[in-house]
Amino acid sequence: MPSTDEARNSETELKFEVARGALGKLLKHPALAVPATLARLHSIYYDTPDHDLRNAGLSLRVREVEGRFIQTVKARESPGALARGEWECTVAGPGPDLAALAGGPAEALLNGHADALGAVFSTTVERAVRLWREGSALVELSVDKGRIDAGDHHEPIHEIELELKAGDIGDLFGLARALAGAAPIVLSFDSKAERGYRLAGHDTTAALKAEQAALTADTAAQDAFRRIARGCLSQVAGNGKLLLAVRSPQVLHQARVGLRRLRAALAAFEPLVGDGRLEQIMAEAKWLAGEFDRARDLDVFIQTTMPADEEGLAPEPALAAFNKRLLVAQAGAYDRAVAAVASRRFADLLLEAAAWIEVGDWAADSAPERAALRDVPISDFGAQALERQYAKLLKAGHHFGRLDAEARHRMRIKGKKLRYAADFFGEAFPEHPKRRRRFIAGLKDLQELLGQLNDIAVAGDLAAEVAGKRAGDAAFAAGLLIGSRRCVEPAMIDEAGRAWDAFRRLPRFWPEPTS
Repeated sequence: MPSTDEARNSETELKFEVARGALGKLLKHPALAVPATLARLHSIYYDTPDHDLRNAGLSLRVREVEGRFIQTVKARESPGALARGEWECTVAGPGPDLAALAGGPAEALLNGHADALGAVFSTTVERAVRLWREGSALVELSVDKGRIDAGDHHEPIHEIELELKAGDIGDLFGLARALAGAAPIVLSFDSKAERGYRLAGHDTTAALKAEQAALTADTAAQDAFRRIARGCLSQVAGNGKLLLAVRSPQVLHQARVGLRRLRAALAAFEPLVGDGRLEQIMAEAKWLAGEFDRARDLDVFIQTTMPADEEGLAPEPALAAFNKRLLVAQAGAYDRAVAAVASRRFADLLLEAAAWIEVGDWAADSAPERAALRDVPISDFGAQALERQYAKLLKAGHHFGRLDAEARHRMRIKGKKLRYAADFFGEAFPEHPKRRRRFIAGLKDLQELLGQLNDIAVAGDLAAEVAGKRAGDAAFAAGLLIGSRRCVEPAMIDEAGRAWDAFRRLPRFWPEPTS
């Protein structure tokens, strides 16, 4: 049976991955150049065969520490959250103690499945713990070296965790900035449990898609912003890490989606968070998106335009010459994307954006209007934001049939912002679920058609650039392929026009703002 020290805690921490070979530099920082408490931690993570705990956002481990066994259930409240719920108790041995789960979130979930619990993976870590004090702040610094084992699969661990024990969360970020200046470290939203599950085959290296932030109609605007923005940043960070391991079009695409969602969130919440740092965060997100753009454009070209040759439009030698240049260009574009993710600028973007989301000047602005907005229910704030984005899309799509490719692209961007806003705020308007689904589906149909038209517009310049001015065969093949795509453009414009007309007839799912 468990001892009486079972407790529900909440830990606030920042986790960083340390570049190989950088640990020596990191240990020279004054916060780490002090004696440490050393421990060897061996943890076994348990779940059902279908990973029911993982699917519910929970992890269950039993950790051996100096002959004692500690069972812990952890829950992450929302994507990218810095604080996590934790239920912990001492147990008799290395296996899970089912009685100790009583009253916690795992009990109901495992009802009827507890007997199926088995080991999924384990971690072995050499941990060096130090305490850092400055003023009222107390932070525990844990440097972890070890590995994760899941069957025949293994992955090294090189991490530093900063856990706030006392003081303000701003102190936590202040220390993180100082450490980042001493050695290459990258903010990570991945727990060891998440890494272990991927190693064990759960999601493997699949691209990380957006997760819905948990909101209700009365969630305060500042809380809603943090939950949404954390999730966006987590999606960017997670896919960026995956991109270093696998050059996958799906991973690159989801990294860009995370960036677009982040920028859309900043635009939607600008009345609340529009302090002096907003433009800088937006500019850095735009820089990173620009580093990804060429690789994504080439991926789309290869997936959508190259199949046009199934009809034998281009002679084989010409097509082979163009395809060779295309693959070289794609490799170079991925080199650029990977270099951006591996750069100090990317690491700084993650850290500074996370700090600004949590403790930016916007959160302490004493101006009455800004201060009042922080506690406005998200149902009121979201209705205003949705109405603004909706009006911008209506204006951009006015006289749709007369729009040129550039104007349709601007309209497409407005539509994306509205769609992301609908995703962000949708749960705050539960009164009309069918209306909301139809609205988002209609917007999605319009977006896909405008996206295809934009792909055609981009493909021409891209193909000419890849082929080169003097590459006769390659240029000839490129011209034939692009010509085949442009033949369908008029019909696609008509289809997009019909989708636009249908969308404009859809009723809003949010109430008309009162002011």
